[in-house]
Amino acid sequence: MYRYFLPILKKSPFIYKTLKKIKNEVLFKDQFIHKLREDTGNLVESFKSENYFEYQKKNFHKIKDKKTKVGILEINNSCNINCVMCDTKSSSRQKKLMNVDLAEKSVKEMRNDGINSVLLHTIGDPLANIKLKEYLKILRKYKMQAGLSTNGLMLDKHVNTLAEYIDVCSNIRFSIDGVKKETYEKIRFGGIFEKLVENLELAESKLKKIGYEFSIDLVITKDNFDELGEFIVFFRKYVNNPYKNIHFNFMNSLSPNNDYFLKNNVIEEHTSKNYYCNYASRSIPYVLVDGRVSACCRDYDGSLVVDDLNKNSLTNMNDSKGFKKLQQAHMNEDESINDYELCRSCYIVDERIGTIWGNMMTLFLYKYPKEDAKLYQKFFNELLLLVKNLNETNYDGLLKKYSLA
Repeated sequence: MYRYFLPILKKSPFIYKTLKKIKNEVLFKDQFIHKLREDTGNLVESFKSENYFEYQKKNFHKIKDKKTKVGILEINNSCNINCVMCDTKSSSRQKKLMNVDLAEKSVKEMRNDGINSVLLHTIGDPLANIKLKEYLKILRKYKMQAGLSTNGLMLDKHVNTLAEYIDVCSNIRFSIDGVKKETYEKIRFGGIFEKLVENLELAESKLKKIGYEFSIDLVITKDNFDELGEFIVFFRKYVNNPYKNIHFNFMNSLSPNNDYFLKNNVIEEHTSKNYYCNYASRSIPYVLVDGRVSACCRDYDGSLVVDDLNKNSLTNMNDSKGFKKLQQAHMNEDESINDYELCRSCYIVDERIGTIWGNMMTLFLYKYPKEDAKLYQKFFNELLLLVKNLNETNYDGLLKKYSLA
């Protein structure tokens, strides 16, 4: 049938291209979902053969010293709020904006080192930077893509700039963490829920319609777990595809102060010391606001600096003495890692658990994109029980119950 109509369709290029696009999208989704199920099953299977330490060690050596395509540029180390799991106000470093010349030097070095995209979020929110446009201009000059993660509360200050630089930055990740005003403002201390919603509406009307794609992230804690279903229903209208653009992530000990993490982590069963850390496996350029290069996203105080862009080239960072010493400490399997205060206090949820959770959530939202909050919450309650007591029987049972197999 398709072959019969093909010559006719080709006489109408618009219809032909539209139908071809739809066909490709359907095929992509089918392949994507099939791969997701396969990968999830393999991860569940891996729990029978290796513990997290063994799994992390294997992955560490698999990616050790490999080049990265992504750099991190701290254009400012200040944030307009103080989230309880981040506690950025505890940083002892002087709050400042990155010098524009230093930013250009950093971007140029990254480009020369094969990096093609730069994340502008660190312990600061990029939209809290009044000079955002100048940094985006530099990225455009070097044909680099920018990744923005923001609390969204200052989007109205930059909406015209973001529209102008859609060729540089066409994706924005909003970190939100609560759908009820009291929950949101407890976790995102200093934030105003009404202002967030106002800016999401602005982003939808000014940016989404010209091609921006949004994702919405939530860090799961004991404070917000019972609201996950409501969260999906409230925020799904702001994204193109909920299954692809809404993410719930387990909390790790991001802040050097672990108090909130230790009290509110929902998955203690799969939490452990972060040996064989991915950040120590290969050098991801994490250029701090003053040009020093850190090896860690938790480095609030600059205590894990391994190089300095003011003195050396990024291309030599993998071989720097500071980075090699840190890397070796993670490989020694002894107490030498405790020489680093940040590493000593760092805990992480088994990455396999986080991936299984994320994949199952994607499968569910793909099949049930427009359900009510009650069904979503029921599924998340059962999914949490699954990952806490993970085995093939429980996994297969949940797949069959919701027709996800």
